[in-house]
Amino acid sequence: MQEEAIADAWDAAGADYQRLGAGFLGEYGKQLLDRLALQRDARFVDLGCGPGTLISLAERSISGGEAIGVDLSRVQLELARARFRRSRLRPRFIHENATSTTLPDHYADGVGLGFVLPYSDAPVRLLREAARISRRGGRVAATAWGSPFFGAAGERLWDLAERRGIPNADVEGRYDPQRLAQLAFRADLADVTVEEFEREVWWDDFGEWWDTLAAFALLPPGRANQLASVRRQMSEDARIVDPDGKVRSALKVWLLSGTVTEAS
Repeated sequence: MQEEAIADAWDAAGADYQRLGAGFLGEYGKQLLDRLALQRDARFVDLGCGPGTLISLAERSISGGEAIGVDLSRVQLELARARFRRSRLRPRFIHENATSTTLPDHYADGVGLGFVLPYSDAPVRLLREAARISRRGGRVAATAWGSPFFGAAGERLWDLAERRGIPNADVEGRYDPQRLAQLAFRADLADVTVEEFEREVWWDDFGEWWDTLAAFALLPPGRANQLASVRRQMSEDARIVDPDGKVRSALKVWLLSGTVTEAS
């Protein structure tokens, strides 16, 4: 996605991004932070911080340190600032492109990218920027959607969209372990690991499931009229919606982590 499209998507998502994704954003955010192993006085940078989810999860661990969030969405940055208004950590949030920040070299002890890589047109630049601002021996960790992101329900959506000539959002199916590892090696990260996590997620109703897709920019932009018929057909499909009205899907996520070296 282009820089302007990313900003527009998350400006439009607003608070829905955190509200609808709270369960899995928190779960996978904790896994990401575990790979960074931040100490109490650590400096932590969250590239593509959104409403500050990762910094919130790291707040207690780095109570004596510093945190900076970087994002293109002014709406998400304002939500993040409001979230930490009374925080002792007092993180700083800056409006910049995560591929080319003004942060100094070797600033951070750890850098996180929570579900940022799938939306970037320059993933190697993004990882290289993470490595640049991290100290030698520091850690970089990133999460990315697995494929299919929403299991059988997601597959059904893409199938129906394809039949109507609607292009995919070109986000969720972009990465696999080999591709992620290659990106990390091209960014000169060492000790690279790619782990798979999968869990069942459920939504109270079809509308909430669909709104989650929209909040995470997983619906093709500018296709509202064409997608209306897809939404209607899926909402009436017993293979997608349970008798109790819930939508249940397998959620697959890849977690990439690596160490910054002298060559990074």
